[in-house]
Amino acid sequence: MNEMLEFFQNLFETSDWPPRWVCGKWSDFHGWLYIGSDIAIWLAYFIIPVVIVWFVQKRPKVPFLPVFWLFAAFIIFCGATHILDAIIFWWPAYRLSALIKFLTAIISFATVFALIRDLPKLLDAKAPAVSSDNEISRLMVELEEKNNEILRLKRQLSQ
Repeated sequence: MNEMLEFFQNLFETSDWPPRWVCGKWSDFHGWLYIGSDIAIWLAYFIIPVVIVWFVQKRPKVPFLPVFWLFAAFIIFCGATHILDAIIFWWPAYRLSALIKFLTAIISFATVFALIRDLPKLLDAKAPAVSSDNEISRLMVELEEKNNEILRLKRQLSQ
């Protein structure tokens, strides 16, 4: 219990570790490749939930809404681990990184359980009716017949 208390009291304390740049033998190329990749992954992980939230707000009555929110949180936290990995090259916040990874694990499993719970319902959900080519052809013929009838009635009225 003492270790846990100490962990949270020193969550932002970084004096216990050096920045990642001085751990090992990082070449400039290797370090910047690592940092650039983590930043690019974080950016994608940031944009995906923004798109999910935009979609959910534009579409009323989205089925399985909690799964969308859990998935968005999962992606946000995954991205947070990557941005922290990039930041650790200068600011060795390993405790904060561990906490974010732990929270990511919790949200990941909550998402897994929600998917497992809702998947049978999703598979049983009826897909929107899709018209077959025959039905579309039949409707087009019917529409043309109605149009001809309207034109015939219009001619009769004008006489």
